[in-house]
Order: sequence, then structure tokens, then C-alpha cells
Amino acid sequence: MARAHHGDATLPSILVNFIFLQLLTSGYGKSDFRVLGPPDPLLATVGQDKELPCKLSPNISAEGMELRWYRDKPSSAVHVYKNGKDVYDEQMTEYKGRTTFNGNRVARGEAAVKIHNVTMFDNGTYHCVFKEHTSYDQATLWLKVAGRGSSPRIRVTNTQDKGIQAECTSAGWYPEPKVEWLDLKGRPVPAETHFSVSTSTGLLAVLSIATPQDRAVGGLTCSISNPLLPGKVTETYLLGEYLFTPLSRRLLSTEIGPALPLILTALGLVSAAIACAFGKCHTEEQKTSEEEEEPGAGDEDELFHVSLSLDPETASPKLMVSEDQKSVKRLLFDLDVSPNSRRFDQDPCILAQERFEAGRHYWEVEVGNRRAWILGVCLESLVREGRIPKSPQHGLWALEFYKEKLQALSYPRTCLSPAEPLRRVGILLDFEAGEISFRNSTNGSLIYVFSGLSFSGPLQPFFCLWTHDPRPLTICSVVRETKEDTGVSGGPDLPGDS
Repeated sequence: MARAHHGDATLPSILVNFIFLQLLTSGYGKSDFRVLGPPDPLLATVGQDKELPCKLSPNISAEGMELRWYRDKPSSAVHVYKNGKDVYDEQMTEYKGRTTFNGNRVARGEAAVKIHNVTMFDNGTYHCVFKEHTSYDQATLWLKVAGRGSSPRIRVTNTQDKGIQAECTSAGWYPEPKVEWLDLKGRPVPAETHFSVSTSTGLLAVLSIATPQDRAVGGLTCSISNPLLPGKVTETYLLGEYLFTPLSRRLLSTEIGPALPLILTALGLVSAAIACAFGKCHTEEQKTSEEEEEPGAGDEDELFHVSLSLDPETASPKLMVSEDQKSVKRLLFDLDVSPNSRRFDQDPCILAQERFEAGRHYWEVEVGNRRAWILGVCLESLVREGRIPKSPQHGLWALEFYKEKLQALSYPRTCLSPAEPLRRVGILLDFEAGEISFRNSTNGSLIYVFSGLSFSGPLQPFFCLWTHDPRPLTICSVVRETKEDTGVSGGPDLPGDS
């Protein structure tokens, strides 16, 4: 009897919702007022806030009315305002905590919903409904979301067979941007441009490769612009005898565009004079530095190489950290450790002590022949209790090796097939560019890149050791060591190693 009584109690609410949906999808209940939205599409940039305004015609009061903004179906609401207050029961998960109702002029029949921290997934059509008793009307709005990407970076290689190639990279664009290469005289340079979509943000990453036919061009400029937004971002490199010297000039407007070639040419002449004056000294110093340089010291990422230390306070009881805090191994039994809010209590994970809020940072981890592991970067605020959700949506960007398969923990997962087995993994975090890249440190090949990211807080290196494999994960030294220095790879011995 109790179960039947409960079902009877919910019947009226079900009928009310059903009748309301029928009203919105039929001609019955049309009112004497009209609801109007903006005649043109609204434009918002990723990360900003944007209001979706609607108003009544004639300008009668909307007080006491039910106001509803929705995407595809009225029952899946973006925001609902009823009986003078916000109602969140029907709000879509994607908009929870991200909307604010602006009813300052509701007495004049005007209201708006503000969407905070706009993302690419907010792009599209919206509807707003003003309903009074059984009368209603609605309007349709269009929201265009645009992404202005990061400042471009130019990387130049000089090979004997292909000559000079310049790669211009940037991330965080939408829709597809325009990429333009020019020499210092303003002449177009042939290039091939590719775009890739970030599964976590929906934004585009750009890779444009220019192949100048004439080395006398003096330099190259890569400009990227969004067709929906004013201005462009630009970087220029001067071309020396074998490589480019970066000027690191990033321009958001073209106000000094006509004078730029003259400025760059003058800088080039000054640089050449200085090089001639000090050429002999530079040659002798270069010879000395080359003799002292260790193998691998010329790698670009070593300029940003950081020396990490593991944080025992975050270590799962299933893990043991070495005394120098550079290596961690999986145990057969849990340790008796003091509980704290920073510790992973269930998954066998651990963080490094270092936290990053800006800049570029590179480190390498020796995984050796370990059968399972996860390496990456996570938000400092990542939840440590229970099973850890391993995806970018929850603040973790990582690679996972498990059951002889390698995958990026993207959403959805991305299966990877590196040309060679991974023994040593390099991780480069570029905070401002919103990129986390992984490479095979043995041969320098790129494995995977998370791009178009926007971090909501500080980041920390993340490690996880699946399976009871006694082989440790070891953080590599800042300076690459020779085989004579390292001996057998795999890091220092830990208590209990056999």
C-alpha cells in the first residue's frame, strides 16, 4: 500500500511536466505577447562570460512568469527562473554552477542568463521561453564561440636533403584560423598547414610547416588570425647562416606592420657586425664548451629541465619512496602510515613535491621494463580519496602502460603505438601554451600531446604504479649521465629489492 501511495503522489508532478512540454511543442496556449531575442548571433570567446538576453513585446512585466533557457529540449534546461527564484532541478549537468540569472529589468519584460567561463561546447543554438499560466512564447538565440590561440612558436631545422624547414605551432583556436607565412620583404612563403582537435576542449591546434626556397629571405614571420576576432598573433625569426635567431615578438595588432621589415633588417645588420667583431673569441669559447659538453646537453628541453623530488606525504600506503626521494616502488603489503588529506588512500599513486603555476618545465622518468605505470601531470586539487577518476575532465593528463598496451588517458582514450618500447619518458609542461607533451627520451620521438588546455590551478607531476611489480619508477637526473655514471638503469636500490 505504501508503494502505491508514493506512486500516486508523484503522478500530479509528472502530469504537470507532460502538459508543459506539450504546450511548448504545440500551438495551444499562444499568448498575446511575443518573446524577442537578439537578431544577430552573439559572439563569445573561450574563457569569458556571456549573457543570453530575451525580452517581451510589448514591454509588459515578466514578474510572476516562468522563464526558461534551454538547448534542445525544454526539459534539459540551461537555467530556470520561477516564482521569483532560480530553480536548479532540471538544469543540465554541463551548466551547474556556471549560470547566473539577471533579472534587474524583469519588471520591464527583460531578462538574461549569463554563462560563466564559456567553452567550445557552449557553441550553438539556445531558446528562451516566457510562460504565464497556460500562455507562452519563445525566441531562438545563436551563440558563436571563438577561441584565440596561444602565441605561435617557430622551430627551425636545417637538413642537407630538405634544406631549411620552419614549424609554427599554436593551440586553442576555433574556428579554423588563417595561417600566413611571410619573409621580411612581405612576400608569401609556401607552407603546409595541419589542424588537430583536442578531445578535452574541442579547440584546434595548429602545425604549419614552411619551406623557404631562397635562403636570402633574411627571416620568416608566422601570423595566425581568427576569422571571427580582430587582430592576429605573430612571431618573427631572423635567418642566420644556419638557423634562425628568435625575436620573440608577439603582436596582437598590425599597427607597426609596415615598419617591421626595416626594424628587423637593422637588427640583422647590427647582429652581423657584433658577430664579426667577436667571431674569433666566440670560436675559441665554442671549441672549449664543445669539449666540456656532455652528451645530450644541447637538447632544447634541457633548458627547462627540473629536478623533481617525490613527496612521501602524498604516497599511497602501497608504495615505498627511496631515501633520496627520486625513486618509488610497489609493495606487496600496505605500510602502516599516518593518514592525511594529501595522501592517496586507495590507488597506488604519488605526486612530486614541485608545483607549477607558470612557465615551461621538463623532466624524465625511467620506467625500464616495468609492466604497468601511469605518468603525467595533475591539478594540485586532484581528489586523493578512493578510486581516482583518470581523465582531463577531472584534472589529470597522463599516459598509461598496462597489459603491454600504451594509451593516452584522454577522453575518449587514445591508443598509441610508439616505434620503440618506452624505457625512459620525457614530459614537457608548457603552462602558458596549455600543452603537456610526452616523448621517448631514448630517441627523442614525440609520443602524444595534450593541447588547448586551460588550467584552473597549480599543477604537480603524477605517478602511479599498477601491478605488484618490484621494479621502481625513477626520476632521472637534471644532467644526462653517461653509461659509466649510471651503470644499470632503474634507479637506486630500495629496501626489499631482490
